[in-house]
Amino acid sequence: MGRLVKNRELDNGALTVKIPNVTTAQRPGGINGDIIYNTTTGTLQVYDNGWANVSSGNSALGTVTVDKFQGDGSTTVFGGSSGNTLDGSTAANLSFNIESAEDVMVFIGGIYQTPTTNYTITDGGTTITFGSAPDPIDDSGNVNVIAIIHGLNKLGE
Repeated sequence: MGRLVKNRELDNGALTVKIPNVTTAQRPGGINGDIIYNTTTGTLQVYDNGWANVSSGNSALGTVTVDKFQGDGSTTVFGGSSGNTLDGSTAANLSFNIESAEDVMVFIGGIYQTPTTNYTITDGGTTITFGSAPDPIDDSGNVNVIAIIHGLNKLGE
């Protein structure tokens, strides 16, 4: 037997369907075909072996942030006023708090760094610590930019 929408509402002369409004934390386990409005992400979501967006979300949650630093060959910790920014200052700070190493993508000179193998998240998510100090210049004489990309995990919630 199929499910029926029982909470129809008449609004301004148009027949509409009231979709349940829940936060990400309140989402049920789900059955294929379930539909909700996620108030955390501002998206309409459908369950199809997992929750998936069927609309675009709040721009604040979908924002991708990139912090850029430069190695000096001796510094392993960046963020929390440690390390060098690209302009040469020594007050490098992350513009976000990292909850998990999997929440960011890290590149040194365009080369992807593997979480927990090449770096760890330290000091409650305010710093990133590399296993070895990134060099300031690569083998071709180019600046070795350390790019930390954050916010990708919010795009599909």
